[in-house]
Amino acid sequence: MQASVPKQVLDWLSTEPAYRNAAAQIDTLLRIEAALRKAAPELALTVVAIQGETLIAATKSAAAAAKCRQLEPSLLAAVQETTAKVNRIRFRPQRSSRKTLPLIAPRQAIPERALAAFAELGSATGAGRRSATSLQRALTRLVKRQRLGRSR
Repeated sequence: MQASVPKQVLDWLSTEPAYRNAAAQIDTLLRIEAALRKAAPELALTVVAIQGETLIAATKSAAAAAKCRQLEPSLLAAVQETTAKVNRIRFRPQRSSRKTLPLIAPRQAIPERALAAFAELGSATGAGRRSATSLQRALTRLVKRQRLGRSR
């Protein structure tokens, strides 16, 4: 169900210069987007803005943007049939917020027997030395983290 806008509001908006300019710019962008879709429907371009004489169009990926750069002369010709004020097209890959990261399966805990063996190995590697070796420190950290994780 679409809400209806009172006629007085539309009359007032049509007399506002800022509204008329915005509506004209939106109409231009929509015409350009339609021309791009007609020229290359497989690219699924979205017109974002016109900055000076440069049209900015969003693509679905960086690969699509690269393909668009190859086709820029023909796409520019299609746009220039709609509006003469565009002399260049810049393609901007759209970052998708819908991409989900793959789920990482939680690691299984190291069995207690293995932790005891790691602890024993750690103490054996430092035998006869004044300072702990990097292997001994790593084994000590591993055992400590694993045992802390179990107590939670």
